[in-house]
Amino acid sequence: MPYVLGIDLGTTFVSAAVGDSAGTRMVPLAPEIVVPSLAYHAPGGALLTGAAALNAAADPASHSSSFGRGFKRRLGDPTPLMLGGAAYSPTALMAAQLRDVLSTVTGVMSGRPESIVLTCPAIWGPYRREQFAEVPRMAGVDTFVLTTEPEAAATHYYRERALGDGEVVAVYDLGGGTLDTTVLRVRAGAMEILGTPEGVEHLGGMDFDDALLGHLDERLDGAITALDPAETTTLARIRALCVQAKIDLSTEPDVRLTVPLPSGPRELTVTRLEFNAVIRPSVELTVSALRRTVASARLDDDDLSAVLLAGGSSRVPLVRQMVSEEFDRPVRATLHPKFTVALGAASVAAGALLGDRSGPTPPPATPARPRRWLVPAGAAALAVVAALVIALIGLNSTPTAGAGDTSTSARSAPAPDPLVLFDNTPVKPYRAFIGSDQNWSGNEVLGTASHPAIAADDTDGLHVTWRGSGPAQVYLQTVQDTRDLRSYVDNAGALVFTAVVHSSSRAKVVVGAHCVYPCGAELDASSVFRALPVGKPSTVRIPLHCFTDKKLNAKAVNTPFLVWSDGPLDVTFRDIAWEAGVADEPGASSCADLP
Repeated sequence: MPYVLGIDLGTTFVSAAVGDSAGTRMVPLAPEIVVPSLAYHAPGGALLTGAAALNAAADPASHSSSFGRGFKRRLGDPTPLMLGGAAYSPTALMAAQLRDVLSTVTGVMSGRPESIVLTCPAIWGPYRREQFAEVPRMAGVDTFVLTTEPEAAATHYYRERALGDGEVVAVYDLGGGTLDTTVLRVRAGAMEILGTPEGVEHLGGMDFDDALLGHLDERLDGAITALDPAETTTLARIRALCVQAKIDLSTEPDVRLTVPLPSGPRELTVTRLEFNAVIRPSVELTVSALRRTVASARLDDDDLSAVLLAGGSSRVPLVRQMVSEEFDRPVRATLHPKFTVALGAASVAAGALLGDRSGPTPPPATPARPRRWLVPAGAAALAVVAALVIALIGLNSTPTAGAGDTSTSARSAPAPDPLVLFDNTPVKPYRAFIGSDQNWSGNEVLGTASHPAIAADDTDGLHVTWRGSGPAQVYLQTVQDTRDLRSYVDNAGALVFTAVVHSSSRAKVVVGAHCVYPCGAELDASSVFRALPVGKPSTVRIPLHCFTDKKLNAKAVNTPFLVWSDGPLDVTFRDIAWEAGVADEPGASSCADLP
């Protein structure tokens, strides 16, 4: 019998569900259904994951330096992880996980799946998604579909008939390492994202474990902090104790712990009230993120039918309590929220395979080897939905001239008026964002915005300061819309802006324009920026065909202006526009100078 497969490669656990004519159901990857996101470099050189790695951890002869956990958080970090003296990228470790899951499922189902749906956090931008796309390729998966974890969770609720057409829900997805918040509307069986998804990339159950570990250390007068660095096995046992205590405190008012220490075991009791106190600041951050997400959709609480909880960490009682208190709306959770995403992913795949239109429309397939990006565009959680809309439009429209089409019909249209992107403020529908390796999905510049690597304000132009502590970018984006801007390309158009460089810099600078992921183009404009005089306004003109020559699809542009740098740079941008008829004017840049 043909079947499809949904896989949630989580930060702390991996789960899988299958879908066929009988419905969707979890596949037991272990007696506990899910397996830990754990990797182990065995002495013989084999790389074990999941249950096999967990079994190896129980061996007294194993060394903790051979284990890796939480590596999903490191995806995109070029620094390798050292396990047992061997170097692994996070991508390689996740690919090993995926191979082992596929092997288990294939054995259980007596054959390979017809299609595979993988999930990722909604807050991941194109850079992280590109890195993630390497995971199935390395695992030998040629074709897959990528959907966001909140969309998968909402799909599961819809399939369970917990949602009806027209309902608007907020999804709060708190996993082991990431928070995702998204507002979705169910419309004609499809999931429509409202507003801008947000989240906290490094906040989840692992951080609750760390908070509890710190609390134990305080109760034990610093005995854990005082452990010899060589006592890695002892620390690993204490951390495992904290993980189990967190789980037990979801159902029990208190737990009795025996903490193994070199001086002898120490007994103590931890109450749920104590646990709530140490994690409350983190939970407050997650609820604030959900509040901002709802506000970005311009909705009142009464507009929400419910708040849907997903992710294993949403089982913590304080989470449900604080979400309910903040929104005063029904809070819905399944019996096993850590299964929700995998079941939803299987539902997405099943709808596509069986032609079932009773559930949300699945997103388009992500190519196994997308083109490499220099930098990501923000709000990429919407890329799946936007790509689907464009595909549907394409199916129901007559053929049109492409960006590179030199036919008479493409060239005969009158030159358009300038498309102003930023005047004194962003011009609607465009909005200004900054992003960095702290959060590539972007934060909107509303007066001011700041990351450790970049800061921006729009009180007097778009003043952007790259601090030199890491790669970062500023960009103007429509977020939920794309524009057909071929007329500007066809009429010798250019990206035009005024720049005031406030201090000299030798940093690398990239100027980009993006369409729906994975479509876009970047140009190395370092020489252009280095030639600008310090402290004086200068006009920069970059011919648009430089972007389309590098495969920008001008028919579907959502980010017409993006500047990225990996070093210190201080610039104010003004009067940003796409303007026809100026690409050949004196002073315009040459594509040859923009490799």
